[in-house]
Amino acid sequence: MIGFVSSRLIRPICLAMGLGVISASAWGQAVTLPDIEGAVIEVRLLRQQTIRREGQEVSNQAQTDMRVAIGSGGNIQISVTPTGHSKRGTRVGKPTSGTFVLDETRGMNIGGGGHGVWTFDSGTLTFLRIFKGGALKRTMAFARTAEGLTCQANENLVREEGVKGVVTESPFDGVPIVILSAKQISSTCRVTKQGRPTAQ
Repeated sequence: MIGFVSSRLIRPICLAMGLGVISASAWGQAVTLPDIEGAVIEVRLLRQQTIRREGQEVSNQAQTDMRVAIGSGGNIQISVTPTGHSKRGTRVGKPTSGTFVLDETRGMNIGGGGHGVWTFDSGTLTFLRIFKGGALKRTMAFARTAEGLTCQANENLVREEGVKGVVTESPFDGVPIVILSAKQISSTCRVTKQGRPTAQ
């Protein structure tokens, strides 16, 4: 769901509030960064949302498929494919990709601009994206099992005080949109390493 915070607090939320993060202690011994180096994380997130687009309010489902490759030295390669589900049918957007370094904020040239940063702490990999209005936070919480590593993904949207929703752009045609409300429906998360699943 979309949370609500003051605009002066929107940027520190990744450090202070832990929105939607699942504690690694709940899963057992914490996974460290070296444990996931060389791993590929495949995530699918699905949310129900209401958006305002060109003056009209529309409800649909937004699906995000992510592939996150963790390299050495905190290097991260990511590719994202958006899919929209509505009464009109299913629409798949053009995949986008990029590179990040852990703890280094970089400008975003898609989705209306803003900034993004990846962090890793206490067994959880986190992506925080600040938009022109509001923010998006995605987390991947890892656990160590006898068969290997598992993960659980979550997504949260946060809006700023005085802003009616999360201000971004359609991933399909670049038209400005405002996400008025959103609720995660489901998520899947799978870890592979050197081409093999780390757990079944």
